[in-house]
Amino acid sequence: MGDDLNKSKLRSAFLKRRTLLDKRMYTLFNTMLVARLKTYLETRHVERVGIFYPMLNEVDLRSLSELYTVYLPKIVQGGIVFYEDRGDYQKAPFNTTVPAHDEAVDKALLDVVIVPGIVFDKLGYRIGYGKGYYDKFLKDFQGEKIGVCFDLFVIDKIPVEDHDIAVDMVITDQQAWKG
Repeated sequence: MGDDLNKSKLRSAFLKRRTLLDKRMYTLFNTMLVARLKTYLETRHVERVGIFYPMLNEVDLRSLSELYTVYLPKIVQGGIVFYEDRGDYQKAPFNTTVPAHDEAVDKALLDVVIVPGIVFDKLGYRIGYGKGYYDKFLKDFQGEKIGVCFDLFVIDKIPVEDHDIAVDMVITDQQAWKG
C-alpha cells in the first residue's frame, strides 16, 4: 500500500513537471533523445518497432517511421495490442490517439517495443499512468524493451511491486543504460 502511495505522488509530481516543460526545451530534449535512440537502434537488427503516440509532452518518436515500420498500441480487452502506423488515427479512451484500422500485429513480430514512462529509475523500472497495461504486455514479450524519457525524469529508485516489469535499456536525451 505504501508503494502505491509513493508511486502516485511521484506520478503526479513528475507529470506536472513534464507538462510544464517549455516548447523550446521540449524540442531540444526530444531531438537529442531521438538521435541517441536512432544511434542505438542502428546497432541492432531492427525492422519493426512498437512506439506510442505522444501526449502531455511525452517523447515524440514518430520520426522513427522514416527508418522502420512502426506500430502503435491500442487497449483491446484490457490489454495492449499493436497496429501498424498508417497515418490514420482516431481518439481513444484515456485521451490517447490510436490507429483507425483494426489489423493487429502479433507481438512476436515486433523486434523492439519502446515503452513510455513518466519517470524511470536506474534499474529500468518505470512509473506510467498507473493502469498496468505495459507491464501485462511486457511480461511475455520476447523482443527488446527500451524505455524512453527526458533526463529530468530519472530518479535513483522507484518503489517496485511484483507485477512491475523492468525494461532492458533506458535512453534519455543525456544518457543510456541497461535496465
